[in-house]
Amino acid sequence: MKTIGLVFCILFFTYPALSQPKYALISQTQQNKAVPSPKYNRQPQLPVQSYNTTANNPINVNDDLVGGSRYDNQTNGSMTNRLYLWPDSSLSVSWMRGTDDSTAYSNLGTGYNYFDGANWDLAPSTRIETTRTGWPSINPWMGNGEMLISHNSTASLVINTRPSKGTGDWIETFAPAAPAGVTALLYPSAITSGVNHQCIHILAIAQPNYQGMNDALLYFRSSNGGVTWDRQGVILSGMSAADGLGYASDDYTWAAPRGDTLAFVVAGNWEDGFIMKSFDNGTTWTKTVFFNNPYKLTPVSAMVPAFWCLDGSNAIEMDKTGMAHVCAGRMRASCDGMSRFYYPYTDGLIYWNESMTPIDTSRLGNMDTLEAHNQLIAFMDPWLPGDTISGLPLYGVGLTSFPRIVIDKWDNLYFLWSSVFLPCPDPTPLNYRHIYGRMWRHNYLHMAPFVDFYSDFVYIFQEFVYPVTATSLRGKNQIQLICETSSQPGSNIQDPSIPVHDVDVSYRQINTGWFVPVNTGPGLVLKKNQVSRISPNPVASAASCSVFLDRAGQIKLEIIDMVGHKVLCRDEGILSPGAHLITLDCCRLSRGCYCFSVYINGEAFSQKLIRQ
Repeated sequence: MKTIGLVFCILFFTYPALSQPKYALISQTQQNKAVPSPKYNRQPQLPVQSYNTTANNPINVNDDLVGGSRYDNQTNGSMTNRLYLWPDSSLSVSWMRGTDDSTAYSNLGTGYNYFDGANWDLAPSTRIETTRTGWPSINPWMGNGEMLISHNSTASLVINTRPSKGTGDWIETFAPAAPAGVTALLYPSAITSGVNHQCIHILAIAQPNYQGMNDALLYFRSSNGGVTWDRQGVILSGMSAADGLGYASDDYTWAAPRGDTLAFVVAGNWEDGFIMKSFDNGTTWTKTVFFNNPYKLTPVSAMVPAFWCLDGSNAIEMDKTGMAHVCAGRMRASCDGMSRFYYPYTDGLIYWNESMTPIDTSRLGNMDTLEAHNQLIAFMDPWLPGDTISGLPLYGVGLTSFPRIVIDKWDNLYFLWSSVFLPCPDPTPLNYRHIYGRMWRHNYLHMAPFVDFYSDFVYIFQEFVYPVTATSLRGKNQIQLICETSSQPGSNIQDPSIPVHDVDVSYRQINTGWFVPVNTGPGLVLKKNQVSRISPNPVASAASCSVFLDRAGQIKLEIIDMVGHKVLCRDEGILSPGAHLITLDCCRLSRGCYCFSVYINGEAFSQKLIRQ
């Protein structure tokens, strides 16, 4: 029995990083479950008052904890800039921080921490702002300074600046001002551009009705660091009442600027999916639609059957040629003539770039077709075929969401996202979310497999959500990541059935070599033994994996079945340093699940193998 237990533990705790992605089973009941969508019904998302708190005791062996909060909602859809990597490898990090749930988080504001290249500052005990705020964006400002932009539900935004990053007092101003008739600017997303980061670009929602739209999306620009605003509260061409009824909170986000080239993406349940691009630092803009939403002009009073759309969690970045690359979550939505609904059990993360034609409704609704066109970046990664969800805390988005894109100097694409983790180890039962990644090497035909960055067994009872990445790499191959983590699945702010609980903001540095373990690309040198995922998996006949040796080593292969019997043991002898392809003949294996191990000088590298 001990042997059987050991095999099960090996299979359970090693599968996420090494299993071959296949679609998870989602029951028809789950697929058809619709819930009201607060942000598309214009219902304010206010925190519930509850004293049912739970302690958060994370075990983050590879992470730095940079701060915490009890307010546990970092976005309604797309993530804003919350992490900036400076040229000297220091980091500035921000997040929404609130601890006083007994008074509806009256102390809500921006949490901030700074990494000087060697050490983090102490976690903050107060917010940056003097007033209750939310939705911060952090950016470089006026050379070596930094800027935080947030909202406080008034007709101007809250801007905090200081001339030197990581040190000194913050200077608070309230700007820019909304146009006449707008009483609140909400959910800002901001970037800075220019040689000295003196140009500020902001998108923010205007409330109430403005120029025929509920929730118009306005553009602001300052060319002198915020002293004056030369474009103030502008509705850009292609984003007026003729193009949609309005835009929902966080359905939009910026790409990192490329000189004077700017870009942002907009996509949601009831909007077109499109990018806006400017080649003259925000003076003129061009709109490109990548998904035409058939109901973007349909009022809430009209009944709409369930249809395919996007979930509002988006990411966009530009490569060195200026081409925009986009990720967006798949979704279904409907309306009963009074309220709008979304379907939280919808899965899939799509990809589009400017060289592609628009994605139509038919393609969006078929994951196989998307995958055949290399437009399905991600979906739930099951442990075994037929895995399904036990319980789902609501985040206002789909099962695979909150994407991020990082592009290196060779134009390799690195995608990261938060996805529901299968199976469900929580006794509640509620499924946790993990942060996954996938690489697409420049000029390669196909994408690499999925990687779960939190596959270690110490993370089994941890939720990882709201990932934010720096838009540039540290050195040649280090991606900077922060995310929200907790021992409690779900967000109380998004889903009041979840108890109020503490969360942590954790930081991790991810080596690009983790995306593709062997021979990963220009300039990347592997310095330790590694074994790739076995492929294909499930396997019908033959399967292969790559082994990389940092020095000559004795290689042995072993396959063990679920009851602990050794069904294969093969000695490959001593292999030379470098990469080697190993192929297994699996025809004689019975159908089922096995533990496949590669031993390099006695060190075991184990993963799950399924014989179909």
